[in-house]
Order: sequence, then C-alpha cells, then structure tokens
Amino acid sequence: MSMSNLCFAQQNTYKFEDLGKPIRTPLTIEFVTRDEVTGPIAWGALTDAEKNVLVGVHMKDGRLIEVNLSKYGKANALLLFKASERYIYMFSGKNGQFLKYDIRSNQVKTIGDETKALYWMKKSFTIAPDGKIYVGTYPRASVAILNPLKDEVKVIDRVSTNSGSEYVINPASDKNGIVYFPTGMKHGELWSYNPETGAKKQILSKKLMSYGAAQVWRATDGNVYGKKGNTTFLCTEDEIVEGKTLEALIDTPDNLYEDTKALYLNKEGNLVTESSISKKQSIIKSSFEPSAHEVFSIGDIYNGKLYGSGMKPGHIFTYDINNGKINDLGHLTRGKVQTYDILAYENKLFMSSYTGGYVDVFAMDANGLPASPKPVANLHHMAKQERLVQLTLGSDGNIYSPTIPIKGFLGGTLVQIDPKSLKTKVFQNIVQNQSFLSVTAIKETGELFLTSSVQGGSSAKPTEKEAVVVLWNPATEQVTYTGKPVKGASSYGKTVRGNNGLIYGSASDTIYVFDPINKKLTAKTAIEKSLNKRAKIVLSESLGKDGFVYGIDNQNGQLFCLAPSTNKITILAKDDSLIGARFAEVKEDGYLYYAHHAKLMRVHVGKR
Repeated sequence: MSMSNLCFAQQNTYKFEDLGKPIRTPLTIEFVTRDEVTGPIAWGALTDAEKNVLVGVHMKDGRLIEVNLSKYGKANALLLFKASERYIYMFSGKNGQFLKYDIRSNQVKTIGDETKALYWMKKSFTIAPDGKIYVGTYPRASVAILNPLKDEVKVIDRVSTNSGSEYVINPASDKNGIVYFPTGMKHGELWSYNPETGAKKQILSKKLMSYGAAQVWRATDGNVYGKKGNTTFLCTEDEIVEGKTLEALIDTPDNLYEDTKALYLNKEGNLVTESSISKKQSIIKSSFEPSAHEVFSIGDIYNGKLYGSGMKPGHIFTYDINNGKINDLGHLTRGKVQTYDILAYENKLFMSSYTGGYVDVFAMDANGLPASPKPVANLHHMAKQERLVQLTLGSDGNIYSPTIPIKGFLGGTLVQIDPKSLKTKVFQNIVQNQSFLSVTAIKETGELFLTSSVQGGSSAKPTEKEAVVVLWNPATEQVTYTGKPVKGASSYGKTVRGNNGLIYGSASDTIYVFDPINKKLTAKTAIEKSLNKRAKIVLSESLGKDGFVYGIDNQNGQLFCLAPSTNKITILAKDDSLIGARFAEVKEDGYLYYAHHAKLMRVHVGKR
C-alpha cells in the first residue's frame, strides 16, 4: 500500500475529543437592583468566547436570570448602566447599540440606531453630571451618547479626523459637564467637548502627540486630570495645564442589599457575598455556568504537560496528557491579553505575550510549574513591535521570533534571543513593509525560512500587494532567496519541514513545497472548494509520527494530511468544531490539538 493510500485508509476513524474549557474566570457584580416587584438582584455582564449575556442572580434564593443578547451580534464587551431599580441600559451588539432592559417584564428593546462601532473597551465610558452616558469606540474614533431622560442616542462620528487616530478610549467628564475624549493610534490627541454648545477642541500640546492615547480621569475635586508619558496635567475646555495632578475618584459600587454586598460569581457559578458589618463572606448557590474564555494558543509539552494560553484574560494553562487534568495557572506573562507561543528550552520555558511585545523566561519550581520569571525583551519599546507570533530554536542555538508591529504601523522584524545569556538582537527591514508570521530552521545551511504578510499592526493600511517567503542567513544577516510561491497571496502561514528536507507551507487553499537547499519551488497543490467555500489551510508546524504533514481547513471544518511521497492532500474527516480554529498542532503524543472557542480539542492522527 502506498503512503498516500495509507493516509486515505484511515478515513472515518477519527474521534474529535472535547478536553474541557481551560480558562474560567469569576464574573464581577456591577450593581444590585432592588425593585419592589422582583426583589434584590445582582447583575453582571458576561462576554466570553461563545456568549454575550446579561446575568442576574437573586440575592435571596440564587435564582438565575440570563438575557441572551446574541440576536444583536457578538460584541467584544457588554457595558451595563443602572438606570433605576427597574431598568438597565446596555451597550452591546456587533455594531455597537444601546439597549434597555425591563427587569419586571424581562424584555429588551433597542434605543436608537447602530453606531457603526466595532470595538470598545470594558471601561471606555463616562457618565456626565447630567446623567448622559458617553462610550468611546473604534475604528472611527467615535463616541456614542445616550440621554437616558429621553431615551435618545447621538453619535459624534470621528472625534478626530486625523488618520493616525482611530479610537476613543476611556473618556472622562468633569464637574462642569465638559467631557474629554482621548484618541489614539499612531499619535495621541485629547479633545474637550462641550455638550451645551456642541463645540470640541484638541487640547493636547504637540510635544505630547506621541503614539497611543493619553490617560484621563475624574479626580476627587471633580476636575479631570491626565497623563501622557511622564507628563501630568489638568484638563480644561481650552487647554491642558501641565504639572497638575490629583488622585482619581474611586466610585463606590452600588452592590449593597440591606447589610450584604454582592461581590462576584465564582468559578463554580455561585454568588459570593460579604457582610458590610462583619466582612464575613458567604455563598449563595446558583445555576450559573462560569465565564469561559477563548483558547488562543498552545506551546510545547514539558514534563507531560501541554502548555497553552487563553485570551482576555491571557492566562497560562496546562493540560496533563497522562491524566487529562487541566490547571489554570493565571497571569504569568507581562502581556496580559494573550500569549502567542511557549517554548521549552532545557529546564526553562520561554513565553511571548501581547500587548507590549514581551518575552519572559521561567524556571521550574519544585512542583514542576513555571516560576521566578525573568524579563527578556519588550519589543514595543525596542522596535515598535507587539506580537511575537512564534518562538523557534535555530540551528545556531539561538531562539528566533517573527513579529508583527504595533497598531497603525507596517514592517515586522526578526528577534534573536540567546537562551543562555538572554541577550536579544532585533533584525529590521529584512522585507520592507511586511510582517513575519513564521520561521523554520534549516540546519544544513544555518539559514532561516521566513514567511510574511502584507498586513501590519491593527488598522495599518498595507502598501504591498503580495506577501513573500525568504531565506535569511543570520551569520551574514543577508537574504539569500525571495519568492512568491502562490500568485497573489497576501499572507503565508506557518511552515513545517518534512523528513525529506523539503518545507511545506500554505497560503489560503494551497500548499506549496519548497526545497531550501536548492532554493526552488518543487510543487503546489490545493484543497478543492467545498460547499462553495474556498478552503483556508492551517498547517501544523510539526509532522505526524508517520512523517505526514497534517492540518485543517478551518473554513469548511476539514482534517487533512499530505503524503510527502506524492504531495497529495487527503481529506481525513470533517467536524464542525474545526471551523474557525486558529491553530492545529500535532504533538509528540500523536494528537492534533486545536481550539473550538473556549474548548481545548484534540484528534488522534496517524498510527497508534
């Protein structure tokens, strides 16, 4: 039986296993309503990998209320505002919309039109003294305004018309009703807004218009203060007054019923309360299913444990391949949103994380868990890079990481890390105006095979039409080959080197085969279109035990293999859980691991 037929013979023998949801976090209670009809209810906003839900728990009996907001579209964050003991305002939906919920009738209605907002931060709002709610959004640097007295919505579209400012983040209003909108991306601005006249003015001094937004806050005296870099200032409608600062006003949560505070819903789904008198905490049992966050990536298996990362929050977790136990280790890296890769090196673990473009290294403690972190690099400050998407050991003993730049910028780099001394070096301009997405070591020549994307940091506008692949020599710091294996491709994904020495990579629905020694393309093959959807290939950067190349088509939910002897792609199985998966990695235990939203999944490939 040929190798390709052997691959085909395994069809329909695949079990797609749900290993669990590694990252669950408590849900903060935002406020308590005390309507005379419904009684006291503690409310929280749940936005996780799968759901967007208003959650309420009765403080007397733990009865659960869940208001599913999926009909309005998946949002990155659900904002809650208490209008009264009976009504709750929300900002949610795919395109940013205000909603009003009647607690008594359990009904939701829309307020105003959609705002065209695609993203907003959890705390990116302010409530002015007159009760109006201002929500800062992205990508149009806009502010959505709700007047709760009239149930009217207004949008200030493009607070800044400068192409370098695309978001409004964390606005603040002062005691006189003037609202301040920090805007940012390539450079920061700060706008004052007078709701009485509708006038707005950019008040940040030119020297402070550096990358990112200013931070502003309402202080204990009712004024708004701010900070940009090392400069603090007082905000006024016409200008900032440098050198002034005062501590932020800390809002007291409206979470008290009689003498009991509602604190949060714990990882078991129960309401945790606290006596305002004795400070003793109690549990009110509830049927709430705790928030499960998206699995973002996996790294190496070390000491029998597969390491991975969640997203928002970027907790590190382990999956024990021997007993199936999952352990959430919490925040370990300096980047708190997500960890891109985890590399085992001798008795250490290297982790690259976002935001900040950090690399950290961890020793292992007596329990075999990462501890004693040491900072290795901060690429945001070093080279305007923030996403180190892969950690790979080169044949020269150094670790290499391809990067994507900070928001609004083009041009990635290659980072070199000496794993013993922890010294780093950043190589720039290997390819102009393109990010790097993968690196594969060529031990025979000492070279590195890099793949690129025309995309840059968030909101950056590409200038190049086609992505490239390159061979680069770290000894001479020279590019020795540049190619475009797939015509018109704007991005090339991760690659894997076969036992035959050839490199297998992908772009969209096509796998290309490249000979790095003779520096030439040897083959191309595509997955046939399924259900009128063009395939989108995600390759494993490790081979199966059988030497086959494995991957998924995450557009149509297909598992496939490629036999190096024939370069033929064989569809092995289909499963809906593969749709949308951002990674698919074969590990040494013979399983291909991937994520389905908040679930860690696996399927065995090759011979057992």
